Amino acid sequence: MQFDTSSLWIYLYLPNLQLNIQQIQTEAINMSCSTDNGRKRKIQYELGQQQGTEQIELKKTSAQIIYHPKLNQILQLNNEAQKLGIKVGMGLASASILCSSLAVSEYKEAIALQALQELANQLYLVTSDIVIDEPCGLYLRAQNMLRLYGGLAGYWQVICEVINKQGYDFYYASAFSVNAAKLIAKHQQKFINNDKALIHQQLQQCSLLLTDIDKKDIERLQRIGIKCIADLFEQPLSALASRVSKFSLQIMSELRGESAAKLRFYQPPKRYEHYLEVLYDIQLTARLLPVIRKCLDALEAYLLVRNGLALSLQITLYQREHEPITQVINSALPIYKSVLWLDIITLRFEHLALSSGVYGINLKCERIEQADGSESDFFNEKSTQIAAMTLISRLKAKLGEPQVQLMQYCDDHRPERCTQLSAQVVNKSSNKSSNEGFNKSLQNKPSIPAHFLDRPGFLLNKPVQLNSKVSIIDGPERVASGWWDNHMIQRDYFLAQSDQGQQMWIFRTRDDQWFIHGYFI
Repeated sequence: MQFDTSSLWIYLYLPNLQLNIQQIQTEAINMSCSTDNGRKRKIQYELGQQQGTEQIELKKTSAQIIYHPKLNQILQLNNEAQKLGIKVGMGLASASILCSSLAVSEYKEAIALQALQELANQLYLVTSDIVIDEPCGLYLRAQNMLRLYGGLAGYWQVICEVINKQGYDFYYASAFSVNAAKLIAKHQQKFINNDKALIHQQLQQCSLLLTDIDKKDIERLQRIGIKCIADLFEQPLSALASRVSKFSLQIMSELRGESAAKLRFYQPPKRYEHYLEVLYDIQLTARLLPVIRKCLDALEAYLLVRNGLALSLQITLYQREHEPITQVINSALPIYKSVLWLDIITLRFEHLALSSGVYGINLKCERIEQADGSESDFFNEKSTQIAAMTLISRLKAKLGEPQVQLMQYCDDHRPERCTQLSAQVVNKSSNKSSNEGFNKSLQNKPSIPAHFLDRPGFLLNKPVQLNSKVSIIDGPERVASGWWDNHMIQRDYFLAQSDQGQQMWIFRTRDDQWFIHGYFI
C-alpha cells in the first residue's frame, strides 16, 4: 500500500536480536535454578547420575558473537567482545586471535524473523499500522495514532514500554519518509521528533553506505564527489538519472520525501505456531520450563491481540538422538494467560522422561476460541465454577486424562443406575463451540431432575439388610423400572430415622424384606 509523504513514521532498528534472545534465555535458566535451592540440589544429583559434566548454572561467557559463516563476518557481539577490540564485520580468525575463549553462535535469520513477528504482535495492542522490515527492523506509522495518545511523546512512551519488556537492544528514529527514518536509526541514533527542520538536519549527517541504494551506484556517486546525504540533496534527481539505476533513483526520491514507499502492513496469523531453539541440549524437564515460559508469553500476547482463548496446546520436544516427543496439553477451562498454562505443563512434565538432550521446542495452537464479552453480576457462582475447572485441568495433567472422571446424571429412575462416570467436562454440541458451552454452563446451574432432590447424599454400592429398629418419617415411594434391560426392580422406598437420630433411605421388596440403600448427611 502506498502512502503520501506527509505521514510521520518511526523505524525501530534491532541489530542484535539473536544475541539478545540468547542472553534472555541464559538469564531465565539461571534465575529458575537459583530461586529454588531444593530443586537445584535435585538437578545436581540427576546431572551427576546422567552425565556429570554439565554445569548447574549456565555461566555467562565473557565474549559472545553471532557469526555468519557464508560471509565470514561477525554480525552481532556483546559489550565484553567490544571491549576486547572485536568489531562488526570482522572475520572469525581475527576475532579468535583477540579472544581465545570466544563463544560463537551461527547466525540464523529465522530466529530474528520470528522475534520480529512476536514483537509486532505485542505492538499490535497499542498501534495499528506495522510493517516488518526483514531481518531486523519494524516500521510504525505514527501519524494516525497521535490524536489517540495526545501527541508524539505520549505515543512513543507507550511504544517504549512494550519494547523494554522484551529486553532487546534497539535504536529508533522518526521522519516523514520511511527510508529517512530507517537511515537515521541505522546510524545507531535515538531520535524522536516531528520537527521537519530537525529531521532534515539529522538526515544530512548520514552516510550513503547505510542506505538501500545499490552498492555499485554508491561507488558511482562517490566518484563524482557525493559522499553523504547532504551532498546528495544538493544535486537534482534529473542530473543523477543517467548515472544510477531506477531502483536507486526511487530510494533517493523517497529520502527526499518526493515520493511515497509501497509497504505491506502486518496482520497477525490465524493459527499460532512458535519454534524456539535452546542454547544447549537440555536433558532435564525442569530446565525446559523457563524456555517454555518464554513461548507461552508470546502465545499470551498473540491471544490477547485476537481476544482469544485456548483449550489445547501441542508441545513438541526435538531430541538430539531420538524421535521428537509430542505432548498435547488440554485445559478444562479456556485460558490465555501463560502462568496458568505453565502450571498445567509443569504437572504434566513431572512424569516425562527424556531419552536425549532437547535442542528445540515447538509450540502450536490449532484452535482458538473467541472470548465471551458478556458480563455477570458479582454474586453469581462463576468464580466457583472457574476454580473447579482449574482443579480438573491440574488433576488431568498430574494423573492423566483417563484417570479423571466426573459424575453425571442419567435418565434412569433406578438409584444404582441414575449416575455414571464420564470424562467430559463440558457438553459440546455440533453447532456450538466448546467455549460457548462453557460460558453457558457458568451462567446456568446444572439441572437436577426433580425425583433426585430428595435422594440421600451418601448412596451405598450395594443395599445392606436392615437389622435395627427404625421409625418411618416419609413414604412410600415406589420405583418400578428396568423391564427393558432384564434388570427389573420393584421397591417401596421410605425415609426412616434410627434411635440415634441418623436418617436413612430404606426400601421394601416384594417379599417384604427391608434394606438400607443410603444415608442422609
